[in-house]
Amino acid sequence: MHELLLFASVPVHQHHELLQQLAGLTAMQPRHALERRLIFKAFRKPGVITGRVGGSQDLQQANAADLQRVNKMLNGGMFYTQVVGPVLEKDFAAAPSNMPSSESDRDTQMAGMEDSGPPPAGPSTSDTAATGYDFDQQPWKLEFRDIPEAATRSAVTTRLMASAALPRGNVEPSMNAWGYGFVTEYLVEGDIFIHNDIVIFLHRILHYPAGEREPREPRRTLPGLKEMAPLEKTGSYVLQASITVQDGSNQETMKMASQHLLGLREQLKSAVRLEPADRLSLDTRAK
Repeated sequence: MHELLLFASVPVHQHHELLQQLAGLTAMQPRHALERRLIFKAFRKPGVITGRVGGSQDLQQANAADLQRVNKMLNGGMFYTQVVGPVLEKDFAAAPSNMPSSESDRDTQMAGMEDSGPPPAGPSTSDTAATGYDFDQQPWKLEFRDIPEAATRSAVTTRLMASAALPRGNVEPSMNAWGYGFVTEYLVEGDIFIHNDIVIFLHRILHYPAGEREPREPRRTLPGLKEMAPLEKTGSYVLQASITVQDGSNQETMKMASQHLLGLREQLKSAVRLEPADRLSLDTRAK
C-alpha cells in the first residue's frame, strides 16, 4: 500500500476555529482519538517468522496476509517502527484492572484504525465509570512507514506503508523476536474527520510527565491525562490529510489521490497551508 499526505501547522489559538471549519466542510462532528504509540528500533535485520514467538502470544493470531506484507517491508532493511493502540480517557490515572467492560470500546476504536487510519472516539470519562486500565487486553496494530519517495516535483508526500494486527497486551516479546527493541512511547491526542476518501487528523503529540523515570518496556499503567505535556511547547497542532492507495503501482489511482489532496488544500487555503513534508524529517531508517 501507499500513503499520500499533506501537512500543516496549526497554532493553538486557531484550533477551535479550524475544528468548526472542518466540521462544516465534512458535514460531520469530530471523532476524538487517543492513541498510545510505542517506538521500536531494529537491533538486527529481522527474519521471517515461521513459528510461535513470545511464549503464549502468537503472531499468527494476526491476519496472515497482513503479516506477510509487513514481513516483506521489515526484511528490506533496518527501521524504526511503531506499535499503535487506542486508549480511552478513563484509562488514565486508573488502577490496573482485569474487568472486561472496557474491551468493547477499545475494540471499536481498533476497528476504526483499520478502516480509516486513526481510531474513532470512545466514551469520555463523564460517560463511563472508571473500570481501570487493563494492559493485558490492550489491542495493538503494527504500523510500518518507509522513508518518503524522492520526487523533486511532487506536490504531496508519498510513502510505502503496511500494517498488521498484533496480539493484545505485552507486544515486546513479539517485537523482540522480529528483531526490534523498545525505545520509548508517547501519546497522540486529536480529532478525526472523513472527507470523501481523505482522512483528516488534527492532532498533537503528548509526552509522559517529565519527572517519571523512562521505562525500559511499555507502561502497564497510565498517568493522569492532564499530567501529559505537549511536545510542542506552544501547544500547536498538526493537521494531517492522508489517502491510502491499495495498489501504488496504478499510476492513474495515485494521480487521482494526489488531485483529491490538492483539491482539499485549495478548499482550506484561507484557513491553513497544507504542504508536503520534508522527506528527511520522515526518515524511519535506523542508523
